[in-house]
Amino acid sequence: MMKNKLESIQILRGLAVLSVVLFHYRFYLVPDGASLELPNKLFGWGNIGVDLFFVISGFIMVYVTDGKVSGLNTSLNFIVNRLTRVLPTYYIILLFAFLTGGAMSILHHPAKVSNLISALTFHPNLTNPAPLYVGESSMLNIRWTLNYEIYFYLAFAVCLLIKPRLFLLICWLSTPVIVAYFLMPNVTFLTSGYEFSSVMARFLTNPIILEFGIGAIAGYIFKHLKNSNELFFLALAIISLISIVFAIANGYLEGFNLITACSFAMLVITFSLADRFIVQFTPRFLIKLGDISFSLYLIHNPLANFLSDKVENIYPNAMHSTLGVIILLTASILMAILSHEYVEVRLSGRLRHTVSKYMPGTSKKINQDVQAM
Repeated sequence: MMKNKLESIQILRGLAVLSVVLFHYRFYLVPDGASLELPNKLFGWGNIGVDLFFVISGFIMVYVTDGKVSGLNTSLNFIVNRLTRVLPTYYIILLFAFLTGGAMSILHHPAKVSNLISALTFHPNLTNPAPLYVGESSMLNIRWTLNYEIYFYLAFAVCLLIKPRLFLLICWLSTPVIVAYFLMPNVTFLTSGYEFSSVMARFLTNPIILEFGIGAIAGYIFKHLKNSNELFFLALAIISLISIVFAIANGYLEGFNLITACSFAMLVITFSLADRFIVQFTPRFLIKLGDISFSLYLIHNPLANFLSDKVENIYPNAMHSTLGVIILLTASILMAILSHEYVEVRLSGRLRHTVSKYMPGTSKKINQDVQAM
């Protein structure tokens, strides 16, 4: 059996969430209304963290189910484990965003009610922008990635029902391309997607879904290479990391792009195969950041909005500065640590234990190494 946690993957998670947070917080680097030219140069690339998250998610789903017997019990155990891990944290932070974002006033606006229902039920509600399909400035707008995550969990749970799960996964990956081929005049692998009249049709056929599949394929490659020479893959990991940093700095890689996802798949494979060496030379802070990445991803925007509004009502533009960003980042990390410990681990663990009592065959042990984002 493999060890429970690949800490090198937690390092990549930490880098992914840090890039996303800095991408969103770049607006606070300059006074409100000022030019964003410099912030965009510094952190405008940070949305590529989402691509890395999706690839890691696909990889981890293969990793944690390796060796498990196909069938209904494995499928149910997987989906229950995933949902009890994700939903408590998500809904608690959604409640925070709701209460600090206008609360009951939302109910007086049909568009905001639609947005709230969308947030509660994990479904897209707008035809644009792609691939978000939710409002860019709406309550907990970053939930759009959870819509894809939940969809992928359900699809992967179906794949666990039969023995040749890789075959079924390939079929699932191929379906959007085949459907789009017959319904649309062209086939695209751009995450701008297809302009169907139906929001759900756009969502289900958006090529960004393939990023999870790219991650899953990386998981199968790791499975077959896991006993290989670690020093060799350490060298490849270093080369991959340097190459990706160079490509990002020069604008060759961008967010929501399958080429970016493929590049990250190479990084995930090499990091996981050189796990022991990677961990030895990496600050523990990045591993901790990876552990709290799901909570940090969810809390950073609503917390920043709340704190900046409160402070700047008294001291205008006080949070729109380098010091303001440091304060917001520190506050978000501290809140994420608390959320991870008391919600992701403890509350989710209790829920998982309770559900297992009523579902024979489900494991009572929470997979601590797996987080949603």
